Amino acid sequence: MSRPSFFIFAQHYLSALLSNFGTVFLNEPIPRNPKLRVYKVPSRSGWEGEYLKTVLGNNARIRINAEAIGEAELVDVLFEPDISKSGDPLGVLGTLTSIPCIISTVNSAPTPHDIRCHINTWLSWYGEEYGGIVPLDRDSSDEEDTDDAPAPLDSNKAQLIIVPSLKIKVVENFGGQPSPINVPGIYFLNPGVCNTTIIITNLLPVDASTLWLRLLGWGETQRQAIIELVNSDINHPLYPLAMQQLQLWYQALLQCQEGKEFPELMQALAVLGQT
Repeated sequence: MSRPSFFIFAQHYLSALLSNFGTVFLNEPIPRNPKLRVYKVPSRSGWEGEYLKTVLGNNARIRINAEAIGEAELVDVLFEPDISKSGDPLGVLGTLTSIPCIISTVNSAPTPHDIRCHINTWLSWYGEEYGGIVPLDRDSSDEEDTDDAPAPLDSNKAQLIIVPSLKIKVVENFGGQPSPINVPGIYFLNPGVCNTTIIITNLLPVDASTLWLRLLGWGETQRQAIIELVNSDINHPLYPLAMQQLQLWYQALLQCQEGKEFPELMQALAVLGQT
């Protein structure tokens, strides 16, 4: 199955579920401040280059640095919760989205490079508060802290990375630890580096509180969640929203070429049209 079809489904599914609890932005550029999106590094193609040639001679080999441009990164979903509304209907997803957050979904296990890219994007967002990646007015007492445990970043911004599977060793290499909310499959990365949570959907407990996250899983995890949704309480406020987005995805997949698990997924999604 193509990545674009899942990517579009995940975006609109999360938008549908979260819109009643805050403001959702899709494909939002980070940094959000336009003044921080493009920067230029002065090159040595001007008078500096001519000066070096004068000093070193015309035969000197001088490497001229090209101008460097920094582009904005587009994030899948950026959510700003309405603090006047309770996220209880969202279950675990509501707990994790209680503060502004970037939400990224993937349909394969991310590599360490992928995780670093996500962290770098979050740091760019976090750095907007200070005009840089780290605060310039950090309290001097911070430098005297000799506690081995890293101090958490003072930020009301979070990042969620929803993945279908991932080796725990990879998570641990990033300083990841089981989350304080005590839900299997949810790991917080080193709080001294970034306020990032990795949700491994195939490790989540199978209950109503994780259903909305497991619908973003892959393979058997997602198919089982679809069956649970069909058999769940139709009076739940999120039920019709999730059903609608899955049905739209089903229609989109009918136009795609057959993928590795296409028949099994289509069979599960087809049940939605019979309810």
